[in-house]
Amino acid sequence: MSTNDPIDLRQDRRQWLKTSATVLGATLLPLPAMAAETGQTAAAPSAPQEKPAAEAKTVTHFFTPAQHVLVEELTETIIPADSHSGGAKAAKVADYIDQTLRESFDDNEKALWREGLRLVDIMSQHYNGKSFVNASPEGRIAVLTVLSDHDNMTDLPEVRFFIELKRLTVRGYYTSKIGIHDELQYKGNRILQEYVGCDDQGPATS
Repeated sequence: MSTNDPIDLRQDRRQWLKTSATVLGATLLPLPAMAAETGQTAAAPSAPQEKPAAEAKTVTHFFTPAQHVLVEELTETIIPADSHSGGAKAAKVADYIDQTLRESFDDNEKALWREGLRLVDIMSQHYNGKSFVNASPEGRIAVLTVLSDHDNMTDLPEVRFFIELKRLTVRGYYTSKIGIHDELQYKGNRILQEYVGCDDQGPATS
């Protein structure tokens, strides 16, 4: 079976949802994949160690380089470039999300993003046999479609992550120059040279 065939992916998704831990209310991920990832969970990033004073002024990032690339591809899949305007990648939405999380005091939100990125890659491995970054555009859409189809299952971390991913992607894009001026074609405040009133010629009322 070709892993990039949309029809096969839809059939695979239906079969997956019948046999996955979703039935048990645990996760959208298949049980074998979750078991295989136990070692990675145990090796989750530890709390950052204190840096020498000389390095304290260096700008740090929330995402690792690999995670940043993954977020770029996730956001671009949600808001892709077209003939009208650039997409999320051109608008540097991943940088916006990185800064938002870096400045956040919500440790639960930060943990959700780290875990969510990990879970998305596991889902892509299941559907496409490769990471999300290396998957085809159709394969990436298939993964996000599963999450979108189950966005009411907010007890699942991958679903909560997807909801936050969409929220920050839209906010980051439509507060960027590309989103505001190229996509929305906002021209800024303008002075009207002449006020044009309503031209409704309906019957006058007493």
